Amino acid sequence: MRAVSGFIRPAFLAVVLALLAMKPAMALNIAVKGVVESNCFVSVSTGDATLAADGGGSVMLGDLGEHCNESSGYTVVLSSNNGGALVDANGNKIPYTISYDQVDGRPLSEPQVINRLDPQTEMRTGSILLTLPRQVVRQGGFYSDTLTITVRAR
Repeated sequence: MRAVSGFIRPAFLAVVLALLAMKPAMALNIAVKGVVESNCFVSVSTGDATLAADGGGSVMLGDLGEHCNESSGYTVVLSSNNGGALVDANGNKIPYTISYDQVDGRPLSEPQVINRLDPQTEMRTGSILLTLPRQVVRQGGFYSDTLTITVRAR
């Protein structure tokens, strides 16, 4: 029995020394974070658009491009400096309507708002159409207005 215990002691001692030599496992966590900035913009390509104000009708003002990567979506707002009317130097007005996407033949007496519920990561394009009503007699002059298109995150 002494021979067996003489063998077990060194083996036991070797196992204990091996366990002491082993280091405990260690875990390291690295936090990875990033930010993608909201990016909303609008672009327009226009040509020379001339209206025959005496006979009414429609004219394409250009192609509108909209982009917004905001995850909660965005809005497109169409507004007019003159409340949806072409105005001359004497204050004479020719009202008009605008068509773009969901806004179909609406006056701009107040801003028109299009709500986009999802982000638009690729450029979305569409045509802007201005329509003048038919009116037999209009006073001569130079008529103008400024159409403002805004794209903003929701």
